[in-house]
Amino acid sequence: MHGRNWLVRRVERRLGPELGQLRYIASSRKIFWRILLPCLAVGFVFGTIAEFVSPIRSTREAGHFNDPAFFALTSVLTGLVLWAMSLLGSFRKLLVFDRGMVAKYSQKHTTLVIPWHDIVPVSIKAVTTADGTDPGHRLVASRKVSLGAGGRSAVVFQARGTFWVFAADQDPAPWCSPSRGL
Repeated sequence: MHGRNWLVRRVERRLGPELGQLRYIASSRKIFWRILLPCLAVGFVFGTIAEFVSPIRSTREAGHFNDPAFFALTSVLTGLVLWAMSLLGSFRKLLVFDRGMVAKYSQKHTTLVIPWHDIVPVSIKAVTTADGTDPGHRLVASRKVSLGAGGRSAVVFQARGTFWVFAADQDPAPWCSPSRGL
């Protein structure tokens, strides 16, 4: 099964007796490439500030910016670390079991288990936008929770008085069809 890693296997062992067999893993990812250049620019700003704030090491050395290669390296690394922090929310998965779905499973206390009996069956919809925008942004609901990282396709369903949206770039229709028992 595509997407089965050590974290998914751990959840499968932990929740398998309660939810049955793992049937499908829906993956969603959205890497924010457009914020890479602003993060690098902020890294250079931080590097420049550090050059003026840090004391000069010796009276015999030249003034500020005396080692341009080190300045550039630390500035670029600072920008890359800032950009890498955006990767924390870039990869998400929704696990489909025999008796429910699981999301936010990386930590035990944040695991979200939605049993099939909590989901309103007529509310399950597979949506794809023609213009490539995120379908979750188009849904108008008083209570809406996004489970995916974004994409042009989404599965929308209602459970516990809330609309849940899992947006991804892959087409969700095959795994939310009636032939799969959903």
